[in-house]
Amino acid sequence: MITVLLAGALLSVSSLQQPQAFDTDTTVSVSATTRLKLENVGGEVIIKAWDKNQVRIQASHSSRTAVGISLSESSLRLSPKGSRGTMRMGGVVDYVLTVPAAMSIEIGGMYADVTIEGTRGEISVQTVEGNINVKGGGDVLTLQTVNGKINVQGARGRLDLRSVSEDVEVSDVVGDVIAETVSGSVMLSRIDGKRVEAQTVSGDVRFDGTLRPDGTYSLLTHSGDVTVGIPENASALIQTAVANGDVSASFALPTSERSSRRRQEFRIGSGGASIEIETFSGDIRLVRPTEMRTRSKEE
Repeated sequence: MITVLLAGALLSVSSLQQPQAFDTDTTVSVSATTRLKLENVGGEVIIKAWDKNQVRIQASHSSRTAVGISLSESSLRLSPKGSRGTMRMGGVVDYVLTVPAAMSIEIGGMYADVTIEGTRGEISVQTVEGNINVKGGGDVLTLQTVNGKINVQGARGRLDLRSVSEDVEVSDVVGDVIAETVSGSVMLSRIDGKRVEAQTVSGDVRFDGTLRPDGTYSLLTHSGDVTVGIPENASALIQTAVANGDVSASFALPTSERSSRRRQEFRIGSGGASIEIETFSGDIRLVRPTEMRTRSKEE
């Protein structure tokens, strides 16, 4: 190891941050309508955006694996190949891709963490084992993982998000949202959509967003609490169903239009937005959005 004496102190050259060296580093020119299709059996995928009609492909992999690149008028396909050009199913490849901001992206993987930031096009990701993180995205976002967490921020479009064993978190989104998980919570913050559906079997559900007069909002869990932010000027018909739990509000609620303890119906204003809230074993809490945001910061 080389050391340098600087101002009476020893500075290790090896401790300085070095540029990452990639086994593959190439750039491909694409058209405005080219769609990225990537198959990755195992490894991390990081995608960033720029304003060029080019895709820069940087990848780390073993000497027995190469990156197969296939370009047509409609798509750019990337997949692991053996050193002799044959398909290598066991190849582990870590990608860092820089793509046109408007490019549509389609990713499939078995053991793959995926991070996408700054793009505006359609995004489709399916992985078995791995987290999916997206900042941006537009049109349609379809994200699915079996054992992994989904986090989406700042998207503009329709979201279809499904996990099995981890949380789904969505924030600062304009568009309709469908978010489902089996063992995990669904957290929706600052959502502006006409249709919102959040569902889990074992976990909490939180929703804070714009309640459109013609909007429908369905928030369901089997075992967990549901917390919903209701703005002061809201106009909504709120239907609640609780088998083993309570319904409470941090503000004065009108008298329920149903007499059943398990099923209640509250009309706020003219009752424009339709809100359905259900939990089998848990509580339902109606609060002001500012209370939800304060509580989130404290947590």
